[in-house]
Amino acid sequence: MKKISLAIIGPPTQNSKDLLLAAKKRGWIAEIFEIVDIIFESKNGSPQAFCGKKNLNDFDIIIFRGYNNHIYEAKILAKIFKQNKKTVIEESLSGFYVRGKAQQAIIFSEKKIAHPITYQALSVDGWKNILQKMKFPIIAKLNLGRKGRNIKKIDRKQDAMKFFRQNKFDYLAQEYYPIKSDFRVFVVGNKVIGGFERFIIKGEYKSNAHGTPAQKINVNQEMKKVAIRATKACEYEIAGVDLMKYNGKIYVIEVNVAPQWEKFKMVTGINPAEYIIEYAFKKHLKK
Repeated sequence: MKKISLAIIGPPTQNSKDLLLAAKKRGWIAEIFEIVDIIFESKNGSPQAFCGKKNLNDFDIIIFRGYNNHIYEAKILAKIFKQNKKTVIEESLSGFYVRGKAQQAIIFSEKKIAHPITYQALSVDGWKNILQKMKFPIIAKLNLGRKGRNIKKIDRKQDAMKFFRQNKFDYLAQEYYPIKSDFRVFVVGNKVIGGFERFIIKGEYKSNAHGTPAQKINVNQEMKKVAIRATKACEYEIAGVDLMKYNGKIYVIEVNVAPQWEKFKMVTGINPAEYIIEYAFKKHLKK
């Protein structure tokens, strides 16, 4: 019987190496390819993708891990693989793909999934109008930010106006919630595999500050339902869903596609790579 082969598209991080090891435990052939090393060839109606002399269309399963700075190329690759009837994760890259917090906010609003009220503008006048509507403090976030970077709490309207004069294109604004903790729930193939609670350090306003304590939780049914709904709404297959509880209600903060899992693995003792490879295997069998 032919061995299953797996190509991991992304940098050789510990996450990618976890996937590599989980695949090899099953007897698969598995390799990591950085997206910047891949070349495209389109001729005779049969697009191809190569890394060195290796044709990536020779692999059975392709898992995308790191592509945030090369989303355009990742979408081309995903479409090539899908056209060649390969098992692709995230498959949504080949077509409809939700990218950015503003797009997620619109989808959550349409699906009636509780989410902080979100505003975005592309001009100074637009921000002037928005800030008239908002109660302070507010949270400013990069629309395409990652790992909690570039998040800023702004306490006064005049400070917000100064900030958005300088950052009118790339940021969005959200209402601020005075929470003491939030939750990261890991979803693989529309199933919750675990979660943990992150406690916000006194004097901080975000849960990813250095030294933030965390503990494993038993994800309750309500949180599972919300996390899965949000993941499905974005059409993601693998997701780290950030939730918060305020006045007894569960809110989705954001859904992270291709999430990192070092802290999740350390706090929960759960290795998402094992679940992702199992999910990839079952998806491949269906094809």
